[in-house]
Amino acid sequence: MKTLKVLGTLLTYPSADMLKALPEFQEILVKEKWLPGESLKALDHLVDWMADQDLLDLQEEFVALFDRTPSLCLHLFEHVHGDSRDRGQALVDLSEVYKDSGLLINTEEMPDYLPLFLEYLSVIEAEESRQNLGEIVNVLGVLAGRLKNRQSPYAAVFEALIEAAARKPDAKAVEEALKEAAGKSSTFDDLDKSWEEQNAFENSLQTTGQDMDGGCPKAEDMLARMNLPVENKET
Repeated sequence: MKTLKVLGTLLTYPSADMLKALPEFQEILVKEKWLPGESLKALDHLVDWMADQDLLDLQEEFVALFDRTPSLCLHLFEHVHGDSRDRGQALVDLSEVYKDSGLLINTEEMPDYLPLFLEYLSVIEAEESRQNLGEIVNVLGVLAGRLKNRQSPYAAVFEALIEAAARKPDAKAVEEALKEAAGKSSTFDDLDKSWEEQNAFENSLQTTGQDMDGGCPKAEDMLARMNLPVENKET
């Protein structure tokens, strides 16, 4: 499923090689016909916008969106577990899901990094991919809403993923999350505060509520934890 890998790549830090590959990305999206026409049009707009940007400007925009704005973070468990200790065990579980599919992480990113998760979905059965997208659809809906509030073309990627998911976001849950954090830019004070409040991970029975000797949970059980977004610290 190259479509999902393309969408994930569009959400990575822009590079000269990526910009050169944009026409090929468009060809893949059209050829696979995995997304509806409206999604393809929106993605074409994103690709055209990226192609027209100076690389340094595009990189600066990417960092401002996804690195400096906590409510737009591309790490899925940040929106589910926040900085709670539960995130540590969830990351371990997701790593095991990747390993069970024969995938080994060769990047410094955490397992819940959305482009990495989409690459995993690109190598499993299409229907299973749709079901897994359905498990994170509320997070996708919130991120799409926040990006639309900023009039960012990147919203097209999240809206396309929602279209591909087996179910639609819970409108009420998304609305409440957008009230908590609409996606505005963070100040340096906001970033300092978010780092001050972080906790260390403890993957133990006391902190995770799971028996480590019992083995890892099934993928669907683990993914179910991504169903609803949690409160964000930054508004």
